[in-house]
Amino acid sequence: MLKYLKNERGDGNILAFIILSPIFLWFFLYIILGGSFLLEINQMSTIVNKSLDKALVEGQFTADLQLHLKEELINSGFTGDKLEITISPSVAGDSSNSTYATRGEMIEIMVLYKKPHVFYHTNFRVGGESKYYIGTKIQGMSEQW
Repeated sequence: MLKYLKNERGDGNILAFIILSPIFLWFFLYIILGGSFLLEINQMSTIVNKSLDKALVEGQFTADLQLHLKEELINSGFTGDKLEITISPSVAGDSSNSTYATRGEMIEIMVLYKKPHVFYHTNFRVGGESKYYIGTKIQGMSEQW
């Protein structure tokens, strides 16, 4: 750096550095935060998929299983008040542990974290906040008779 500051030829090396360094910094942050965004999506998908596997065997998301899912997501860094969990059909996600989806019926769970990732700001807020929500939607067939 001192070599460029002492350079008095006027060939513009320091000027080029000043102009290009913010672009390189933004590009570096873009790659890091984009990777972080994809890792958090993958982390959420893994947690939800584990819970869905248990629910498929029982034919429903029991109250305990729903609570365990929410606790595991909160422990992974997702705030509880911004989590939205939707389970269909309704018998697979109701508060009654006696109802369940019959064998062969599709159970679907959708989890959405309604807070935009930091990657949203790196993209200059293009596309709207909801495009940068972390979420997953997984389905499977009930195995309960």
